[in-house]
Amino acid sequence: MKNKLLFCWLFLMAIIIKAQNNDCSGAVLLTVGTSFSSGAVNSSNTGATTDGPVASCNSDAVENVWFKVVVPASGKLMIETDQVADSLFDDSVLTVYSGTCGNLTEIDCNDDKLQDLFSSLSLTGQTPGATLYISVSKYDDYTENGEFQISAYDLIPAANDNCAEAISLSVGTDFSSGAITATNLTATTDGPTASCNSDAVENVWFKVVVPASGKLMIETDQVADSLFDDSVLTVYSGTCGNLTEIDCNDDKLQDLFSSLSLTGQTPGATLYISVSKYDDNTENGEFQISVYDTTSLATNEVIQKKREINVSPNPFTDQLTISDISDVQSISIFDPSGKLIKTIEKPSSVIYLTDLKDGLYLLSLKMNSGIIKTIKIIKK
Repeated sequence: MKNKLLFCWLFLMAIIIKAQNNDCSGAVLLTVGTSFSSGAVNSSNTGATTDGPVASCNSDAVENVWFKVVVPASGKLMIETDQVADSLFDDSVLTVYSGTCGNLTEIDCNDDKLQDLFSSLSLTGQTPGATLYISVSKYDDYTENGEFQISAYDLIPAANDNCAEAISLSVGTDFSSGAITATNLTATTDGPTASCNSDAVENVWFKVVVPASGKLMIETDQVADSLFDDSVLTVYSGTCGNLTEIDCNDDKLQDLFSSLSLTGQTPGATLYISVSKYDDNTENGEFQISVYDTTSLATNEVIQKKREINVSPNPFTDQLTISDISDVQSISIFDPSGKLIKTIEKPSSVIYLTDLKDGLYLLSLKMNSGIIKTIKIIKK
């Protein structure tokens, strides 16, 4: 009799602790915010079972919970998950569907943000007023359950999303004196296609008046903790709607951020600057942009500015040597899709990568300052 009572009690407890939004029909309604924090709610997948279609981006995803959201008038939505402090749940899979419970059609799916095991999706062209269903799963059976954050917010375009709204930059005497922090969050794609990368998308605009020297260095760089890590820089003469490309740069040497050195420009002329992300798979976020007059730099300052951490040999066979490890806190290796392969804490100048298969990888160096430098490497 006692065993029967115990079994009944455990059965009832299992029903009670099962996530309330374990099934599509119990999906929790999310309120659309204007940023991650304004739209964020805390939830949990503790007690969840596996319900609904298999996620196209990860067939191992299990134990999902459900949410729903009404598409705002813009037809745009950012849906994003993130970790909760002290929660063991650290790897989500996010899938969004149209239709109704029992008759769902997948719109998009995401396993990981770049350099982050939590997932996000940027949706455009959705039908205003339509209800979308959102499934949040854990990566696989080995992932712990727990609390997480989820947010749905409207992708309001960046203030300088169009050429006509270009932000004016002041010409400095070096990178730091000319630098401002900007963002391409919620940017759309505007203007001519960049000649150096036809896949570049979601750009924001700046403008600058050419100094008396006719010389300009235009340079982008990463902001600590920003997920945006790969820029495309294009400079134009002319006017918005009638632009002529002067130059374009995809990557600096050994660095995924871009820079351009211009000479012989007309003093007093206005140049327009487009900063795009490398492609659709690149995350959005904050970045630095600076314009400075290279004639004001002493030769040794120019050399110092151009000195970059590099790796050799590249391509490599089994090991890589890093030219300057003194300020590197950790090294992470990612595959081209952004999936984390391994992390090396407190690395030495020589790292051994015999376990990697042949192919292209991203070597991410986390500096003590928080800045992340990313280098493309090839194992052969």
